[in-house]
Amino acid sequence: MVSLPLLFEAVFILSLFALLENAENTVNKETKSRLVLQEVNNISKNIFDSASHLVTWNFTHKRAELQKFDNTMLGIADSIDNLKELSADNEIRREHARKLEIHGKATMRNLVSHREKMVGDSDRVYSPNFQEFRRDFNAEFDPFLKEAQMLANEEERVQKSVPQAIEARKTFLRIFLASGFTINIIIAIGLAMFFIREIASRLAVLTENSQRMAINAPLLERIGGSDEVAHLDKVFHNMADALRAAEQTKREFVQMISHDLRTPLTAILGTFELLASGAYGKLTERGERRVKDAERESERLISLINELLDIDKLESGNMQLILDECEIQNIFRRATEAVAVIAEKRKIKLEVATENPSVSADEDRVVQIMINLLGNAVKYSPENETIKIDVIDEKNFIRVDVIDHGPGIPKKDKRLIFERFKQIEGEEYKRSGSSGLGLAICKALVESHGGTIGVDSEVGQGSRFWFTLRKTTTGQDNQSSSNLP
Repeated sequence: MVSLPLLFEAVFILSLFALLENAENTVNKETKSRLVLQEVNNISKNIFDSASHLVTWNFTHKRAELQKFDNTMLGIADSIDNLKELSADNEIRREHARKLEIHGKATMRNLVSHREKMVGDSDRVYSPNFQEFRRDFNAEFDPFLKEAQMLANEEERVQKSVPQAIEARKTFLRIFLASGFTINIIIAIGLAMFFIREIASRLAVLTENSQRMAINAPLLERIGGSDEVAHLDKVFHNMADALRAAEQTKREFVQMISHDLRTPLTAILGTFELLASGAYGKLTERGERRVKDAERESERLISLINELLDIDKLESGNMQLILDECEIQNIFRRATEAVAVIAEKRKIKLEVATENPSVSADEDRVVQIMINLLGNAVKYSPENETIKIDVIDEKNFIRVDVIDHGPGIPKKDKRLIFERFKQIEGEEYKRSGSSGLGLAICKALVESHGGTIGVDSEVGQGSRFWFTLRKTTTGQDNQSSSNLP
């Protein structure tokens, strides 16, 4: 089906080239006819001029006239050669050129003969033999003129036929182009109908399957046949099966490893806590530091495992949100209490807006979002700074802002930070020991609630992380704020 229009286009273009070449040959034919007549006229004119110069010299004996005579004679010879060359490809024209050459050269010999006589008798005017000169000249030149007139008549017929031929070819070319355009449209419509009826419906199945695969839904039945579309559908189904198997294997692996790691890590963490409390005897100062370091790293490892489990549940759609009407202040209270210890260590104050709208959300998951954002803000803010939590009413949503005075985020990294395992390069961003999963989990949780999350930041000016939640009822507005240590 694809080769059919290509074949037609090839034939169409070749035919068009042939027409154009034919038109060019017609134009060249007219041009050559004009050149032939021009050379014949040049020969006639030069013969007349040669005779005139010879007669003028006879009466004036000016040397310049003889020079002019010689030059025009050379011009006659050149024009005869040009005429022969122009007539070589046409038998009729070639025969006329042959006769014109004979009569022209005979006239030239006659003129040269009389020149020799006149110059040899230069002491007197060549008047006694002038009548003889005129008779001899006409005897040779008259046949030339008759032959030239015959050739001129032939060339005039050629030149009259050329415009008619050109106009006929123009008309044919217009019809040819219009016909080609019409046939192209017919072929295009035919191909379009074929693809729409036979292929578009099959491609629609592939499109539907790709959308179903994106939402982890069952694929449509395999497309029958042995053509390319059927083969592509088969490859797509095989790929989908392989991806699902790999995803299931990965999920089982993550769950197994996470479970097998979290249980002993919890026991290890409990042991470190007992060691730190002195249950097994008093430790040296160095030992206490080592135990605290080990306890901190164990907590970090357990947190990483929990984040891996959370991101796996979110991606697989297995995390169930328990939506209920929640007061935003209760969420803020739980989140600020969770980060209060690390905030006190860095002497950072948490300033919380007092507006208390109600939102439709899973409170535990929103608290998780807030803890992650506040934890990052505390880690990256300088000591003795204040982190603000604002609430902004946006019609059917409320927007929560977490504003810090940290190093800020480069423009190129603003989207990067919400991807899994992605972190900003630079020493000031590496001190937290983050896994790179926290903001990815926040993004997935916010979007699961039907909201959006983002960041407004400039390097050196701090950051404003924000997310939206669907509002249920609006609490009393209060413009005052409270400070938490």
